[in-house]
This record gives sequence, C-alpha cells and structure tokens, in this order.
Amino acid sequence: MTREQMMNELVKRECRVIFRKANGEERNMVCTLQEAVIPASTKTDPIGQTKIRALNEEVIPVWDMQAQGWRSFRTDSVISFS
Repeated sequence: MTREQMMNELVKRECRVIFRKANGEERNMVCTLQEAVIPASTKTDPIGQTKIRALNEEVIPVWDMQAQGWRSFRTDSVISFS
C-alpha cells in the first residue's frame, strides 16, 4: 500500500497498523487522522500542527486511539495496514 493510500484511509476511518519500530520491536497500533477525532492543536503540541506533520514524506504522524496522543510510523516499516 502506498503512502497516499494509507493517508486516504486514515482520514476516513480508524486503521490498524502493524509496523517495526527502529529498535526492531513490532508495534500494533489503532490510529486515525479523522478531523472529528483529533483534538485541536496547541502551541505546546507542535507535532499536532499540520505544517509540521507534513514535513517528512517517509513518516506518517497519526493520532493513536489507545494512547490518546500523537505517534508516527515510517511507511517502509509497515508490516500490515488494515
């Protein structure tokens, strides 16, 4: 799945992403980019700002539904996306 396809799905719904972290650990995360779910960004939460989130094309920042915070994953580390 391409980055664009993942982004399109994340904007529409909650997705389960399984990926390998930099330390080799496998992570299973339910996340989204739905505007209705993501809290408004603040000056103290710079990663929540659209301009900053859009900087690196290899990384997708997402709202982690379980942790209730911003997390990210590298597109080349994705094992499963559903």
